[in-house]
Amino acid sequence: MSDHLTQIQIENYGRRQLSAVDLLPITDHLGVCDACRRQVQRALNGDAAYLALRAGLFGQIEHPLPIPAPKREHLIFDQIVGLVDATLRGEELQIANDHLACCQECFLAVDDLRAFKDQVEPELNRREKISAFAVDELRAFKDQVEPELNRREKLSAPALKVPSEKRSLFQFWPKSLIFGSALAALLLVASGWVVWRALRVSDQKTTLGPTATKVAAPPTKTSSPTLIAMLNDGASQIRLDAEGKLSGFEQLPPAYQEMVKRALSSQELERSPLLAGLTPTESVPRGSGEEVGSRFSLIEPVRTVTLSEHPTFRWMRLSGATGYIVEIYNEEFDPVASSPRLSQPRWKVAQTLKRGAIYYWQVKAIKDGKEMISPHSPAPQVKFRVLDEAKASELWRARQAYGSSHLVLGLLYAEAGLLDEAEAEFRALQKDNPDSTLVDQLVRQARQH
Repeated sequence: MSDHLTQIQIENYGRRQLSAVDLLPITDHLGVCDACRRQVQRALNGDAAYLALRAGLFGQIEHPLPIPAPKREHLIFDQIVGLVDATLRGEELQIANDHLACCQECFLAVDDLRAFKDQVEPELNRREKISAFAVDELRAFKDQVEPELNRREKLSAPALKVPSEKRSLFQFWPKSLIFGSALAALLLVASGWVVWRALRVSDQKTTLGPTATKVAAPPTKTSSPTLIAMLNDGASQIRLDAEGKLSGFEQLPPAYQEMVKRALSSQELERSPLLAGLTPTESVPRGSGEEVGSRFSLIEPVRTVTLSEHPTFRWMRLSGATGYIVEIYNEEFDPVASSPRLSQPRWKVAQTLKRGAIYYWQVKAIKDGKEMISPHSPAPQVKFRVLDEAKASELWRARQAYGSSHLVLGLLYAEAGLLDEAEAEFRALQKDNPDSTLVDQLVRQARQH
């Protein structure tokens, strides 16, 4: 944000009426612009002084502005662990996600814990398998030698019955000798287990044949499941096998993992429900409406969803036109916004459009003193939808957490109906996978939806 904040933005900031999408750039701007920060402080201090004077003259009155919310507490450790392990559900999960959207400290804490888990989990799993195998081996050794030890104990028991007249001899035995005998017994048992373990391995080698040189401790599968898809995605390699195991995306929430599995296994993009109602039910007859090859037609946004509440409109230049006027209507065809006379085929609306709403738009070109409208009858009106607040916040969090994954962001954009953004992510994925027909198909479907 290069310009200074407007008075409306300053007032909305003080009243806490900014959306999550607009709050981030304004907060960043206040961090580097002393002039705007002083204006915000003067506005807030002025309200406080006025209210204090009025309360002293007329008594306590209700504050006309929303009372600032109390300072938000950070997430507790159990909540952070629940986010990493994907065990939070329902309202608790929603509260935690909303907090991460505005608290960088907790967001970094969750990200660090998730990275630590991804680093140590494979080693912990490996050690768990080794420990379980060692326990099984020791139990088998115990079951094999215990009967023999019991038999020998019975045989040696009579020898321990020393006549009373000879018992005095034991009084002169060094205690070290007695302790050494016990230690020797322990060493004998330990060495026996080692010898037994070696013999068991030797038996296994004999059974397998003379060419067998090594027997893996834990049993492993001789064949790996067939790979359905394998893609390079940034610094990661994504794999999906025929058994539905997805590797490379262990840090993703379960819902996002299922989304990736569906896309990779079916190799198709599911059409976003947010695109419903934006495409005309009847096709435009060839040679009527916006003819093929017409130089005056609308480019964007056309039958898609926009992330911004202030979208940019673009259209083809009409040869000989001296100016353009953009008009925006709501679903009841009531005028919402109109541009001044423009010389370039591009305009960003300054008025904030309502999130979740559907709008129509058209362009009037002035040529030779006459107006030409695009689209013109009998072509259908061009519509677009502004992304709702909940979905916009979810995408903001996803970009913070998984910004390096073109596949995840592309699928999320497509799911939200942001087709241009989805196509851009899939084209970036295409550069890492130039020979992948799967990625080529994702690009083509994002362009055609």
